[in-house]
Amino acid sequence: MGDVLVRLAGPQDRPVIENLIQLYLYDMADVFAFPVGPDGRFAYDFLDRFWQRPYLISWRGELAGFVLVIDGSPITGAQDRQFVAEFFLLRTYRGKGVGRAAFRDVLAANPGRWQIGVMERNRPASAFWLSVTSAYAPKAYPHHFDDEDWQVYEFETGPHT
Repeated sequence: MGDVLVRLAGPQDRPVIENLIQLYLYDMADVFAFPVGPDGRFAYDFLDRFWQRPYLISWRGELAGFVLVIDGSPITGAQDRQFVAEFFLLRTYRGKGVGRAAFRDVLAANPGRWQIGVMERNRPASAFWLSVTSAYAPKAYPHHFDDEDWQVYEFETGPHT
């Protein structure tokens, strides 16, 4: 999809991703009970850990979301693969192929072994990940981590995937 641009974010983009994280957590708050602090913001303590390969997603020049890619899986402990720590698209851009195109571009920029983990009770995310990973014939299996049931997808991409 030529209208989608995925670019590696720099330190100057961190405030943008911090703001988008608030929308991301708000979107998931109907499934997960995230507490809101006295400042009116959701607490998110993982950005320092997940700020390895952050990407911003744009559609037709408009900011549409972000992806945080890290080395190693915090879900299974596997260190020999890349992991999508967070993936978020603003609602306006969902269902238009933007997420699929962004994911494809992130994979192309980071060939190798991958693992995606999604909490099973997050049904919209589960449907998205099942759909976008199917082209890569992933090995899929259930996994229990941090008192949650997860679906894990593992696959490998080449330099021209």
